[in-house]
Amino acid sequence: MKSLALILLFSFFQLYSFAQCPGGQVTVNVGVATDSWGYESFWDLTPAGAGCGNGTLFSFGNISQIGCSGAGNQTANAGGYGNNMTTNETLGCLTIGNCYDINFVDDWGDGGSTFTVTIMGIDQGPFVGSGTGNVFNFCVTVPFINNVDIATHDYEYTKIPLSQIGNIVQDGIISSNGAGNVTGATMNVEVLKGLTSVYNATSSPQNINAGISSNFTNTGYTPTTTGIYTIIYTADIIESDEDLADNSILFIVEVTDSVFARDNGINDIGGVGIGGGLEGHMGNLFEITNSQFLTSISALIDNSTADISGKEFEVEVYSADALGMPIMLLATSESKTINGINQWYDLKLVPSLSLASGKYLIAIKQDTSYQQQIGASSSISTSGTCWVSWTNQSWTLAENFGFDVTLMIRANLNAFASLQNVSLTEIKVYPNPAQKELNISNLEIGTQVEIINSLGEKIYSIETVDNHLCIDVSIFQNGFYTIKTITESAVSSSKFIKN
Repeated sequence: MKSLALILLFSFFQLYSFAQCPGGQVTVNVGVATDSWGYESFWDLTPAGAGCGNGTLFSFGNISQIGCSGAGNQTANAGGYGNNMTTNETLGCLTIGNCYDINFVDDWGDGGSTFTVTIMGIDQGPFVGSGTGNVFNFCVTVPFINNVDIATHDYEYTKIPLSQIGNIVQDGIISSNGAGNVTGATMNVEVLKGLTSVYNATSSPQNINAGISSNFTNTGYTPTTTGIYTIIYTADIIESDEDLADNSILFIVEVTDSVFARDNGINDIGGVGIGGGLEGHMGNLFEITNSQFLTSISALIDNSTADISGKEFEVEVYSADALGMPIMLLATSESKTINGINQWYDLKLVPSLSLASGKYLIAIKQDTSYQQQIGASSSISTSGTCWVSWTNQSWTLAENFGFDVTLMIRANLNAFASLQNVSLTEIKVYPNPAQKELNISNLEIGTQVEIINSLGEKIYSIETVDNHLCIDVSIFQNGFYTIKTITESAVSSSKFIKN
């Protein structure tokens, strides 16, 4: 015996289907979005597994100049989709259960086209073209009645010093992707430090109509100690959600002592550069919220495209305006010689650079003798943070050239940095955290000692007459402080916590 729910479900799709397509078929469309370099893409629709040009049902884009054989030829100059445009291609009525391939061909070889399949007007998610081309498969299915998914932005840093940390929980969007309306939609956010829950909040319920999205906010959470934090977002509705696979998102943030990173440690696209024979820069933007010293910079050099072993490179630090545009060169790191494949290098700033609150670009410098190969990740990126420049090309965001990447360049704050003549004896600071007295030992006589608060204000300064210094910190406000020691041969910095 059929249940009433099944009869109503069958009747709904029967009426909807017959209203637009013959029985057993549904309407399918493909939205195609291009980057700032148009006219270089072609695609056709074929039965799954047939291959480009075999049993073609539809073909679109620059048909005359590219076709199935034009991948990477770099010969197309007009026709098809233009720059920065979105085109909706109608595939008409396709049979439920059949599977198809989108065979994407890129003439230039750098991708840049995004395909979004919609079935009965319900978004099935994007396919992002890359390189010289890809094959994207989809099957025609009847959309869910009750289904929501959740979207949010990950915290823009994967590693961030505790002195710079802010709210790591972002707002979210819940979309009703089924054919029916949903009720009581909520977003829950939980933050775990290790396995311990340190924050949990659920939004007020909302009703969301089919095909509509709704914004959800939360109060947020700011870590107070270093460690690994996992942020878990989940969506829920009163109805039984028919696809739970898209109801949750998980991000991980590491709160560190000194390391600032945007990358996730995955060099998934190999080395990127600005082209051989050109002088220029590629860099990541970092925002300092509390004044600190930048002591060194870490960078991953890929060195797998062509052998650049033996070449030297260095990193430059620029101040930036409110939009992130680099303004002025502040410092240049020491040079390092490339001697391996997929290798990290640590480049010191001598002396360390004091950074006030603001935005700063850290960029690898490339000369005209070779093409730099900077490690990069395409699986994580934040718009407006990766900048590039070269001869006759002023500073521009990398995404304007179709590169949505994060470079594997990291800033190290308050790690030990010194002048060329390094003292073999490192100062010791204890106890840390401190409540009443702070001891600094292994000092050279005549060392200038400065204490700087989280606002960048120098609140203490003395020239030592002994190898040991004891400071009364009982009147200091609780928080983070930087100790800067200056001698004729070295400059170093460390930090302590007053509690």
